[in-house]
Amino acid sequence: MSTARSRAQWALSRVLILSTLLAACAPTVVTQVVTQPAQVITQQVEVEVTRQVDVQVTARPDLLPYGLLPGKPFNGTKLKFLICCQSAAQFFLLNQKSLAFTELTGIEVEWGNVPFGEFQTLTQQEGATGAGGWDLVTWVDVWGPGLYDTVVPLEEWAARDGYDLTDFPEAYLAPGRNNEGQQVGIPFRGHAFTFFYRKDLYEQLGLTVPATWAEMEANAKAIQDATDLAGLAPYYGVAGGQNMFLWQSLLWSNGADLFDENWKPIFNSPEGVEATQRYVDWLIGPEPIAPPGAVDFNEQAGQTDLSQNRSAQFIGWSWMYGNFINPTLAVTDVVGNVGFAPVPAWEGKGTPATYGYIWEVGIYKNSPNQEAAWEYLKWMTNAENEKRVALDHTDPRFINVVVVHKSNMADPEINALYDGLQQNMLAILENARALPMLPEYLEIQAILEVAINEMANGAPVQETLDQAAEDVETLLSQAGYY
Repeated sequence: MSTARSRAQWALSRVLILSTLLAACAPTVVTQVVTQPAQVITQQVEVEVTRQVDVQVTARPDLLPYGLLPGKPFNGTKLKFLICCQSAAQFFLLNQKSLAFTELTGIEVEWGNVPFGEFQTLTQQEGATGAGGWDLVTWVDVWGPGLYDTVVPLEEWAARDGYDLTDFPEAYLAPGRNNEGQQVGIPFRGHAFTFFYRKDLYEQLGLTVPATWAEMEANAKAIQDATDLAGLAPYYGVAGGQNMFLWQSLLWSNGADLFDENWKPIFNSPEGVEATQRYVDWLIGPEPIAPPGAVDFNEQAGQTDLSQNRSAQFIGWSWMYGNFINPTLAVTDVVGNVGFAPVPAWEGKGTPATYGYIWEVGIYKNSPNQEAAWEYLKWMTNAENEKRVALDHTDPRFINVVVVHKSNMADPEINALYDGLQQNMLAILENARALPMLPEYLEIQAILEVAINEMANGAPVQETLDQAAEDVETLLSQAGYY
């Protein structure tokens, strides 16, 4: 593959990234009901909602829950929260419950609903100019380097108000630290990379949950021999770097990595080549276990193959379990029959290694309402609020399994509702990694996802990885890393 060709494909992939990138005196508690006026939110679904929101109000007005300051010092302040994707169950439910925050503080909050394809650009433009008047912002972890200089450090407020940062996994905290090590983002929406499988087929065929990739591959072949289903639904398409998630798990579990300590690419090492060859062989090897269409799958298509009873195993984000148990999204044979476990490990090489995906939330430096914004941020990311959202099944269209606090991942009530999913997440995240927080990471991702798709289409692995390593090294050299 020539460098010119690689650069052209990188440019195409960069466009695709922008279009896809898809919590001494005990007070007496009184319940107050606030009714949300009907509203229509349109993005992936159209929903008209009239909600009742429980507000906990203490009998003593000088004591407020969630560490909120007493006396409503910011009464009448109006905040704007830059966010996308309000049809995501977690976001939808939190937005509805924000009336409770307004009742407690007098602060009103307006949520944005930016299309995801425009979201990253807008977060950076707002940080640079403040033109939109946004106070708070959430961002995908790898966007952090482009925002670190535009959001405020949060440790002093957290210490003042007793906000517990230690209740988050390190893989979720690390991407929220700027280059000076200051915590500028609080974990907000995070997922553990999870192995899903058809437990009914496992039982019928006498299979056991795999601890290694070889065991997973053997199970896939046994299922293919006994059924019409594909053994695994991976995704190799160019779609905002999604085809890298599984590849990185194989890479890391085989002792390889993306870079050395000097930011030199090393994914084309012997271990990296071995891991990559294994990955593409699932699709085009002598004994494939993936459906042919997986060459163009994104993660949505992969999980749909499981939910629609076309594939028997899938590796993806923990939030997707909500789809597999939802009868409006999964077929009858699948609902109630999907199990989950940590992603397998390489044979003889220790524990699994996966990417801990996280969205952070922070406060813009150019916001004139930073103290009021901190009140909302600590309310919104409070562990008890997160638990309420996870337990809210008022509307079956909005089932949210996402929690990012370790205490909630271990919570018996939440785990009872979701079959122990969050406890499984906690185990996975103990060994999870964050991606490199480099300003150039999305450009690196663009080079690598195109290379992965080419190899899934039959390009030689060693040669393609060598060319990708050369392109990445050139990029970082031009950026002054060497």
